[in-house]
Order: sequence, then C-alpha cells, then structure tokens
Amino acid sequence: MGYAYDYAAAIMRRGRVHMEPVDHVPNWADGPRKTKHYPDTDLLPLPDSGYPADAALDQGLNPGPLDGPGHFDLAALSGMLRDSYGLTGRRLGVQANTDLDALPHYPLANFSRGSASGGGLYPVSVYWVSGPSAPLPPGVHHYATRHHAMRRLLTGDATGEVRAALEAAGPGAPGGADATDQYLVLSIKYWQNAFKYNSFSFHAVSMDLGACVQTWRLWARARGLDVEPALWFDEERLARLLGVRTEEEGIFAVVPLRWQGATGAAAAPATPFAVRHRDVERSRTVLTFEAVTAMQAATAEGALDRPAPGALAHPPLAARPLLP
Repeated sequence: MGYAYDYAAAIMRRGRVHMEPVDHVPNWADGPRKTKHYPDTDLLPLPDSGYPADAALDQGLNPGPLDGPGHFDLAALSGMLRDSYGLTGRRLGVQANTDLDALPHYPLANFSRGSASGGGLYPVSVYWVSGPSAPLPPGVHHYATRHHAMRRLLTGDATGEVRAALEAAGPGAPGGADATDQYLVLSIKYWQNAFKYNSFSFHAVSMDLGACVQTWRLWARARGLDVEPALWFDEERLARLLGVRTEEEGIFAVVPLRWQGATGAAAAPATPFAVRHRDVERSRTVLTFEAVTAMQAATAEGALDRPAPGALAHPPLAARPLLP
C-alpha cells in the first residue's frame, strides 16, 4: 500500500504518537488568506438562484438513478456554489472558543458555509472551465467565495485540455465527461490549511473536499440533476492549465456538468492553454511539510490508472490492521 498506508496509520495513532513536526506552532500573524487572491482580474457576479418548492432532502438522499437527469444552467451552478461553499452565515453564537470576544469585530469576523465540514479555512478551490454552451465567453474562472462571483483567469475554450486530461487515464470517465463543455475542477492549496495543522492537513483537506462534493450530490439530486466526480486524470496537465504547481496545490477532482446545449466537441489545442494570473500569497513565510508532500506524490502515482467500470465494487482485499 506504500506511503498512503503509513500515513493513514500515523493519523490513527496520532492521539498517542504525535506526528512530526511535534513542535510546530502556527504563526497566526503571518497566516494565509482563507481563499486564493487574484488581483487585477475581472469579477463576474453570479445570478441569484431560487429554492424550488419541490427540492426536498428525501429526494437528495435517494440513491436510485434519475429518470432523465436535467441540465445545469448558470442559475443552477450559482445556487449550488452558494449553498455549498459560499459565505452563508456569520458566526456570532456563544461557544467555548477563545476568539469569542473578537468575533463581533468585522476584521476578525468568522463566516460559515453550507458544506457539513469542520472549521472555516475554506481550503478547496473551485475552478470553472467553461465552453461555448455557457452564457458568457469561454474561459477558466475561479470561484470567489467572498463575492459569490467568478474571477476570469483565462479567455478561450480550454475544455479540450480538461477532456484530454480525463482521457489520459483511460476510458470510463463518469458524468458524461465526453459529452459536455462545462467542468468544475477542484484543487487544494495546501498552505491554506497546513499553516495550522501541518502534517495532519492532508487528511483534513481530503475530508473537506469529500464533504463539498457530497453536498453537491445532495443539492443536485434534490433538483433532478446529477453530479459525479472524476478522480483519475492527468494531474500535471490540469496543473499547467491552471498555472499551479502540484507540490503546492493538488488537483483532486473534475466534475463534468450536464449542460443544456453542450456538445463536448472541442479538441485540445496544439498550443496548450495556461493561466498566467497567479495567486498572491499573504504569508511572508510559507512552510512545507514532508508528510503532505509525500502524500501528494503518492496519490499522483496512480492518477492515470483509472479502474475498470465496476472494479471498485468488488469485495476488498483482506485489510491489515492500522493499529499495531
């Protein structure tokens, strides 16, 4: 099982055997922003999205197949992002944390989101790679949670690059990936969480990404839509498109969106697209942690080995105990 097994075992034992570096103390005064920051980029506000009267939790929890799943549009995409990762509330309630006295001051305000996950560090970055079927020029956008808007990072139809990255892992990409020109790409900038949790952060952010995707699944199914992430793809190719380094920001999932009028016809360009805007880091000192770097490398090793359809449904191999 390699390093991933060792890391999982260390997570299980960390209550008794502390993970390195045991002397790490967060430098709160030099902490990163809770979201990525792209100055000098166009901000495209997302439209309001109502809550349909027939969208019920029971329907969202229904595991059965949908009868002719519907299609996303800009309003549906806006609603899903706001209800999952947008800033939907401000935390002012009475609780036992030491920052209670500071919360009423706006510069120190703590906002909450819809996804059922701990804390408020917002480590998941959501990119929207849009093609011609969207009601705006094709391009690559970054979801700005504080503004509930898209920041345009690149203009041009780069969906062929996403499709090529998915095809590099073999056949069987879920969610009609080859029949759409709208994709959400989910990544994690490790420093946004590791500055506080150091080696534990890879475990924490993986859970947070899972909570985000499952929120999308429930939200979409309650409205007759379908969300299915692709977890195997050419990560380096997507990283080049987004203008990031995988050592600093891992690409974890691609979510194809069934979109009205999408054809999925765009091919990868001869000269690959690449975002030139860069996230501006707030921290003066950025640290790396060996466990996080090793886990990123371990997960990237099999990124192009997509299992055959149904393979993951087979009975698992006899598991070794995580605890000695």
